[in-house]
Amino acid sequence: MMAQIAIVDDHPIFLDGMAQFLSSQGHDVLFCARSVEEALERMQTGEPDLLILDVSMKSGGGLAILTALRNSGSTVPVIFMTVHIRPEQTLEAIKLGVDGVVLKDSDPNELLTCIDQVMRGNKSIAPFVMEQALVHSISSPANESNVLDALTERELEIAGLIRSGLRNREIAARCGLTEGTVKVHLHSIFQKLNIKSRSELIIMMMSMDSDMPAVGMGR
Repeated sequence: MMAQIAIVDDHPIFLDGMAQFLSSQGHDVLFCARSVEEALERMQTGEPDLLILDVSMKSGGGLAILTALRNSGSTVPVIFMTVHIRPEQTLEAIKLGVDGVVLKDSDPNELLTCIDQVMRGNKSIAPFVMEQALVHSISSPANESNVLDALTERELEIAGLIRSGLRNREIAARCGLTEGTVKVHLHSIFQKLNIKSRSELIIMMMSMDSDMPAVGMGR
């Protein structure tokens, strides 16, 4: 699936190489920018189908751009391309709705696969990055003894099914609900837990597995 792509990175050689590689694969590189300011300025004249951002740049980096975009109401898909991303940065990026994370030392085909997945509306975060974020969230003690106490039994059930990887349609069938009702419950879960995405919910629930007895198991 070909896309109009913008790339933001403060290393000119990497930026040029990336633009050439994506063009050779049939993608259209709309623009390249070397700073947060330049990227946001260029975004005002025309939004690409997809934005590839470096996480750490001298001028602020990918999180600063992603925050500014989401605050302005933009839903443009964003992929972080980075040498290293700290677990807390990954969790923050997931909260802000990042669509993909690719490590710079990975095979170029992984970037192409990530672009393809994101253009189809899926999330594509490198497994190692997700694993690090999960380990971090498990080792960081939760602020509240059990934030899930705020959920109703039905919401807990739906959250558990999301944790298992089920989609809304499958959850609706399993619970005898309409897909619309599942979405309403999901909205309520996100509000109560102060989160914005399924990825965040999954990480939160997985981190609680380590210090919480299994709900409804053998009791």
